[in-house]
Amino acid sequence: MFGKFIRKIRKVLSWGIYKSIPEDDLLERQRYKLFFTFSITCFLLCFAESFHAMSFDTGNNILGAGLQTFAAIFLVNYIWLQRHKQLRIAYMVCLATAFACVHLFNYYYGGIRNAGNFYYLFMIIATVILLGNKQGWIMLGLSVVNMVYFYFISDDPELVSNVLAANPSDLNQDFLFSTVMAVIAIAALSNSLGSSKNIVIEKIRESQEILAIKNKELQKLSLVASKTDSAVIITNSNFEINWVNDAFQRLSGYELSEIAGKSSQDLLHGSATDFATIQFMHQRLNAKETFVGELEQYHKNGSTFWSQVSITPIVDAAGEIVEFITLQDNITERKIAENKIRDYLKDLEKTNKELDEFAYVVSHDLKAPLHAISNLTGWIEEDMKGKFSDETSSNFNIIKSRVARMEDLINGLLEFARANHKKGEKAIVDLNEFINEVIEFCAVPPNCSIAIHGKLPVLFGDKIKFQQIFANLIGNAIKYNDKPEINIQISAEEKEHDWLIVVKDNGPGIDSRFYEKIFVIFQTLNPRDTVESTGVGLAIVKKIIEEEGGEIWVESELKKGSEFKFTWPKEPKPEAYQFNGAMTYYQ
Repeated sequence: MFGKFIRKIRKVLSWGIYKSIPEDDLLERQRYKLFFTFSITCFLLCFAESFHAMSFDTGNNILGAGLQTFAAIFLVNYIWLQRHKQLRIAYMVCLATAFACVHLFNYYYGGIRNAGNFYYLFMIIATVILLGNKQGWIMLGLSVVNMVYFYFISDDPELVSNVLAANPSDLNQDFLFSTVMAVIAIAALSNSLGSSKNIVIEKIRESQEILAIKNKELQKLSLVASKTDSAVIITNSNFEINWVNDAFQRLSGYELSEIAGKSSQDLLHGSATDFATIQFMHQRLNAKETFVGELEQYHKNGSTFWSQVSITPIVDAAGEIVEFITLQDNITERKIAENKIRDYLKDLEKTNKELDEFAYVVSHDLKAPLHAISNLTGWIEEDMKGKFSDETSSNFNIIKSRVARMEDLINGLLEFARANHKKGEKAIVDLNEFINEVIEFCAVPPNCSIAIHGKLPVLFGDKIKFQQIFANLIGNAIKYNDKPEINIQISAEEKEHDWLIVVKDNGPGIDSRFYEKIFVIFQTLNPRDTVESTGVGLAIVKKIIEEEGGEIWVESELKKGSEFKFTWPKEPKPEAYQFNGAMTYYQ
């Protein structure tokens, strides 16, 4: 009950200073709890004894006043500690006051015969716990000297009196009171020590449980590090190897026993390892930052392999690098594939260039005889003017139309070949404003109406290519329309990753058998004698859209018009990955 009462008071009075002591400093926390118990117990003893002393006729009030002064010192010392927070000073003041208190007792309670001398035991134990063994021996020595001193002066009535001698019953009462108070003090101290012991034991048990859990976790981590497919290397700050796992042995051919203490860089790096990457790696690590990149390294047998490397510096409490943890994955097959793709892209680029040159040369060479035929037919017509029969004139007109058609086809071939090379600067294009420019370019006839349904998107792309797309789609919707009133509708719908754009007309429609054919170069559905066309426009549109990551298709029903639909990505298409055969690294 008394211990519970003490704990409640301590909870109220010691909240601030006690909470400032680190939780892991168990010893200082238990010392503080004992100091609190000792201070409160001494305060109560002095306060109670002061009233007890006042019941005796001593001729003066020094004893009672002194005990009340000591009680005040105990209380003020404890309260003042909450401000200055010098624990050791507060402990020393408390113990010194307790010693002075017992010393004062002896002058009025018979010197060596004072039952209160038993309090020295309480003070010695408290001193050892609060201040340490050395100070405990000092308190023991002072206590012995004090008792020897009173042994020799106890019979001197001028120095020592015994307020209990006049009444034997008072003597018994004092012994009873002192014994009870001593028992209470020892009990309080024992309760504190027992509580401290239990707390320490509980803390040790918790630490054991935490260590057991951490050991299990470490065992799992050790198992993962040992058995993972990624090579793991642990080195000191000089890259000297401390530990490697099985995957590293499989990757490099080295076993831990033969490379422990050796530099990982001396073992794995060589002339094929990119020097610029090594410099960048050291810059990152010297800045205590993780390095991630690709390195060509050396196997034990002298062959090379590519690895994805991640090196993380481990720093101590002072911020100094003590270790490096390196993870490596074999990416040799990927690098071989990248090199093959690089070679393929080079060959493809070369082939495309040759095809462009071929198309230009062929077109140029074909145009020359066409121009010659056109000139010759013109000269013949001038020379034979009025001498041709109707049939001959008709044949000459057919020759001229075929020459003109052939020239258009050649120009279409050049336009298709140059579709990817005809580029402007990529920018933000607002289709709501841009469509008006295209409509003006298309020279829309009076019987044609073009309506925009809803709000069109703002896209990122090449303005020239947008013009090619919409000019061809709108132009075809006008050219092949068989209705007296031509109606064209343009609309857009937002999807998750792209925009769907629709150009709808009220023309003759397209048979489903020809949905794919219309996007093939030089393919037309109408006889060229009926509608003059090269069949290149939709092929160019398809090529541009697919190059940007979109797709185009047609939905149509005969005699009910057609809907040409295409998608355009919201995000700009990333540039093609360029393989340079060198190491790639990342910040």
